[in-house]
Amino acid sequence: MILLAALAGGLVAVGLVVLVAELTRRAPAPGTPPRPAMMRAGLTESGRRKILLGVVAGLAMLAVTRWPVAALAAGLGVVFVPSLTSTKAARQRTARLEGLEQWTRRVSDMLTASRGLEDALEVSARTAPAAIAPQVTALARRLSARVGTHEALRIFADEIDDPAGDRIVAALLIATSQRGGGVQGVLSTLAELLARDVAARREIEASRAEHRTTLRWIIAFIAGFTLFAIFNRSYSAPYGTLAGEVVLALVAILHAAGLAWLNKLGQIPAPGRFLDQPPARIDEPRPHPIRAGGLR
Repeated sequence: MILLAALAGGLVAVGLVVLVAELTRRAPAPGTPPRPAMMRAGLTESGRRKILLGVVAGLAMLAVTRWPVAALAAGLGVVFVPSLTSTKAARQRTARLEGLEQWTRRVSDMLTASRGLEDALEVSARTAPAAIAPQVTALARRLSARVGTHEALRIFADEIDDPAGDRIVAALLIATSQRGGGVQGVLSTLAELLARDVAARREIEASRAEHRTTLRWIIAFIAGFTLFAIFNRSYSAPYGTLAGEVVLALVAILHAAGLAWLNKLGQIPAPGRFLDQPPARIDEPRPHPIRAGGLR
């Protein structure tokens, strides 16, 4: 009966966390569409592995302590804590921006050499930077398959899933309509802005290394204190009662909120995208616009 009551207390604590997260969640900026590419991707292999490890850690904690709240906290900690100290997402976005900058310069140079826009986009796939090579290759294949340029570019922006990609695609969309010579200058300017953004991000990431180290030390301290409480049963015996489980749930919520706040302080906020969503699927090829350099 005590275990059931404690489990109910843990579920109530989880409900409170979800409620607070929903009430404090910021609405997207006006005109910002949802991220369909992320939603379609679902759980990655790494995500499934984290969930599996979280379940194992929770069951192990429950078997050792008989505290449902501790088991739930351990499982959630294994799933979410690694993302608090990881810099993988920041490195990937910096690499993506750097790849976009290099690719934009190459497309601008090809347009300067009197290539047609669609032809330049297709040829650019041969030397696309590794960070965006799959997306550029997919764009070239769609153009080769006679998919409309507007549609192919919007799908490309959705696959890049970054405001910088939206700016580049917006310039290319305008170029497909006007067919003027000013697009080279616009692309060169965008490439310069991306280069400055990448340099600034590298400097910011280097300056925030100390912040991430502090966060790791705090997590290590919490983990060490948790191990101490588990093995020192005379000290942690009150947590096995209903009142103790409620207190433990509150302590876990405070720790989680503090870590999330510290992690947010070290993040670079990303602006929202502004291009509309592309069509959900492409079933039939569409007539391809005539190349600026003539028929092929």
